Amino acid sequence: MLSAIFFWMFASAACFFAFGVILARNPMHSAVSLVATLIALAGLFLQLHAEFLAWILIIVYTGAVMVLIIFVISLLNLHREEPINLTLARRFGITFVGIFGFMIFVYLFTDSLTGFVYPKKLPAPEEFGSAASLAADLFTRYLLPFELASILLTAAVIGAVVIARKPCEEEEPKE
Repeated sequence: MLSAIFFWMFASAACFFAFGVILARNPMHSAVSLVATLIALAGLFLQLHAEFLAWILIIVYTGAVMVLIIFVISLLNLHREEPINLTLARRFGITFVGIFGFMIFVYLFTDSLTGFVYPKKLPAPEEFGSAASLAADLFTRYLLPFELASILLTAAVIGAVVIARKPCEEEEPKE
């Protein structure tokens, strides 16, 4: 029962923030909504007992890729459409971090606090979800899509830099 509650909380948060990514007018708000979506998805991975994937999602995507996206948004120098209310943003951020931190804490320590026993894991291969099996699949079976994604991301960053670059003022000829 508790597992179902956590599933619906993480899933509804992921859907809510995913709509925020699409509907936000300010690109920075959209990026922050994407971070919240990725954190909610990490909570869903934790429920599936895929801890490695959850932490990779947080470290790589929420940490590194989102820094890159925020850097590109800042580089493009997009103007804000409305001023940001910092008090409201801080309250929202503190509330969000508090709720998700509490949810993850309770989920990880539920059996020691209340005696609730997690449902048994479904039988899976011995190497399932390990870093070694993930790397073996990534660099053998999925090598081409992996490399294509890296080329696509590199092209997107180069394109953003070219678009954001201000045209140089041409020097007037001296008489």
